[in-house]
This record gives sequence, C-alpha cells and structure tokens, in this order.
Amino acid sequence: DAFVMLRGQYDKPGDKVEPAVPSDFPPLRDETGAVLAGQRRATRLDLARWFISDENPLTARVTVNRLWQQVFGTGLVKTSDDFGTRGDLPSHPELLDWMAQELMRQKWSTKAIVRMLLTSQAFRQGGHPQSAALQRDPANRLLHHFATRRMEAESIRDALLFVSGRLDEQ
Repeated sequence: DAFVMLRGQYDKPGDKVEPAVPSDFPPLRDETGAVLAGQRRATRLDLARWFISDENPLTARVTVNRLWQQVFGTGLVKTSDDFGTRGDLPSHPELLDWMAQELMRQKWSTKAIVRMLLTSQAFRQGGHPQSAALQRDPANRLLHHFATRRMEAESIRDALLFVSGRLDEQ
C-alpha cells in the first residue's frame, strides 16, 4: 500500500493512495479494453498497456523525438526531456504526430523508424548550407542542410578500436 506522506515526512502517512492516472489523461483499461473504474486494483501491467495504447500517443511522440534527436542532433521538440507546458513547441508538429502513428503501426519497432530516418531525404542532404537558406533559418530548424556534429568520446574510441581491429565486440 502507498500513502500520502503528511508534509513529506516519511514517518507520517496520511490517506491511502490507489493506483491511477491523472484525470486529464485517458483512463487505465484492462486487457479487454474496459475502463478500470474501481472494479479491481490496477497493476503495473495495466500501466504498461496504458503507456502504449493508441489513446495515449505521448509515449510514441517522445520515443520518435528521441530517435530523431539521435540521428539529427536536435529533436523535433528541442526540449526532449520536457514535453510539458514549459518545453518548446515542435518545429514540425504534423511530422512528429505522423511518426508517432507510424511507430505504433510498426508495432513499436524502433529499428523500422531508424531505418526510415536514415533513408530519408533529410538525412541524405549535404552538409554545406546555401547562403539564402542560412539567412532565413540560421538555426537550421527547417533542415535545409545536414548539420555536422561532433562524435561523442565513446564513439570515437570504439571507431578507432574497430578500425585498428582491436575492438572486442563481446
């Protein structure tokens, strides 16, 4: 059982708390799709189903944004750790929504989404910006050229070990 701790004190439990999600979000459902409205106590499996349900696209949106960030350096939502009201708005909201739907349609295959990103026209662009496009969009949020970025230290180490034939893949 979990309790509200009065004034944050670990030794002063208050009212008992039942598993639930905030009322602004879609409700928790059981394996049949019926709403859990006090019929039984919600479980972690119910919460996991809720996270990946079609009614709750937030998980898919966050996932594809992080994949986009890994490939392009900056996510469609710049603040990938804050999708809330204090975070930035997406630069391409329709693309973000479409990619989230595609991830769910692909049965949550991140491999399929990464393949789609790596074979996209945006990824295959050159790294030299046109001067007119650079004046219109200096931050490159419209992806008029592929932004070069530095490799992380771990990636440099692994690349050097691989090229030299000394990388232990186990």
